[in-house]
Parts: sequence; structure tokens; C-alpha cells
Amino acid sequence: MSESHIRFQEVVNALHNLSIFDKIKFLEDLLFYFTLTGRGIWSDDKPSDPEKIEAFKWLNELSHRIWNIRAELQQGEDNDSITRLYENMRFYGEQSDLLRMHLLSTVLNAFEKFKMKQ
Repeated sequence: MSESHIRFQEVVNALHNLSIFDKIKFLEDLLFYFTLTGRGIWSDDKPSDPEKIEAFKWLNELSHRIWNIRAELQQGEDNDSITRLYENMRFYGEQSDLLRMHLLSTVLNAFEKFKMKQ
């Protein structure tokens, strides 16, 4: 397991312990970083256009799921939100290798931004 993967698991574990308010703030940072992920996918010359479109499709679906988790948290409901976040990232990453390549760094960067604001 790479150092990045170990750090990712540490981030997921840390997210479980956050308050609902902080989980919302992290998800907002993550959604912001998804815009950067989209730019990274688009500007990469190696993947084909169909591969990029597929990655965008699944990034969009993942974003919808995260907005739903965020909305539940805003209502004060935490229905195992971080496990659901992780499962959704894993599922949508499995749909597109190109998207999967970006998710690890996206989560790590979003968490760093989140931590800096605390």
C-alpha cells in the first residue's frame, strides 16, 4: 500500500470523528475540489475524449450523491455519512479508471484545505 493510500485511509478514519458541522464543511471543500478534478481530467492529453466523457459522467453522479449526503447532514441526520461517502467514491471510481486516478489526490487535497481552515 502506497503512502498516499495510507494517508487516504487515515483521512477517512478522521472524517468519522468529525461533528456534523465539520462533515458538511469537508464535503463542501471536496465538492470544490471536484471542479479541479474536472479541469485535470479535461486538460490531460493522454485519455481519449470518450474516456474523458465517461469520467465526467461518473464524477457528476458522485457529486450528486455527495450533495445528498450533505443535505442530510444539514438536516441534522448522520446516517453513516462517511461510510456512504467512501462507498460512493469506490463505486464511481470503479466505473472509470480515469476518474479513479484523480479521486485519491482530490480527497487528500480537500482534507488539507479543510484542516487549514480550522
